[in-house]
Amino acid sequence: MDEVRIVRSLDEEDAERVLALAEEARTLDGAEALSEQTVLRVRHGSPDGAARFHLLEDEGDLAGFAFAEKSGGEPDSAELVVAPGRRRRGHGTALARSLRADAGAAGVRVWAHGRLPAAQGLAEALGWRRARGLLKMRLALRGADGAPVDLPEPAPSAAVAEGVRVRAFRPGGDEQAWLRTNAAAFADHPEQGGLALEDLRQRQAEPWFDAEGFFVAEERKGEGGGAGDGRIAGFHWTKVHADGAGLTDGEPVGEVYVVGVDPSWQGTGLGRLLTLTGVRYLRDRGLPWVLLYVEEDNRPAVRLYESLGFTAWDGDVMYAPND
Repeated sequence: MDEVRIVRSLDEEDAERVLALAEEARTLDGAEALSEQTVLRVRHGSPDGAARFHLLEDEGDLAGFAFAEKSGGEPDSAELVVAPGRRRRGHGTALARSLRADAGAAGVRVWAHGRLPAAQGLAEALGWRRARGLLKMRLALRGADGAPVDLPEPAPSAAVAEGVRVRAFRPGGDEQAWLRTNAAAFADHPEQGGLALEDLRQRQAEPWFDAEGFFVAEERKGEGGGAGDGRIAGFHWTKVHADGAGLTDGEPVGEVYVVGVDPSWQGTGLGRLLTLTGVRYLRDRGLPWVLLYVEEDNRPAVRLYESLGFTAWDGDVMYAPND
């Protein structure tokens, strides 16, 4: 019988084993085994102690891993991965049951990346339902001749032109203002909206972080377009994947990492302006592709991205127990 060890933090040896297992699975499956958030939790732990790490050993080796993040009254948000050489032995079922048994009163929901048939089969075998989906979309930034594609100019509405100025994020100065806007923009999405200062700093310490590609729309103050007071109306944080993210054989590609708009500025066209600003920045860096993730039921956002030329490419699915 599989035994799963549940811990609140990982030592360095276990963290390295988990990351090696995830990389082995990613190489075989062609999809990320663990999200960036989970990888950061594996490396750094959870500052508020909300993380749970489930380790499944088989003959002394790490055969499977699952992670769950607890968030108050919301269901635990979880992921699991089984080592490629240890699959079809019931390890995935054991990890899923461990996640469910350890969950709070609101239950658990588990992400499956890449819409892999094995993940769908496991969910069906467990009797779990599809609870949420993310579309993965992409846009070519080069034409067939290799030249950069034409993109619309970021044209602000009158309200945006008069009310904000777009500039690069300032590390050491914008963190608290960004956290406030991010929390407001993603109040219905605790995975993103619940990011804390330590989460932001961990991302700033990653090799891919580029403040010049992190655009914020700062509110203006006073007449004549004077300097703002630091309030952020919206932002577009871009990212570059050095490994090609499955779109190339190792040539870096860009990502619309996250676009957020404060509720008081929604409907003004600020989101479109910020999206274009970031995508043009990635194109001008010479990157061949840009990708993004978007909630599949967020039709306004999907329509916005489709209007810019993005097309659906892949996706992630979140599964949940039926009861």
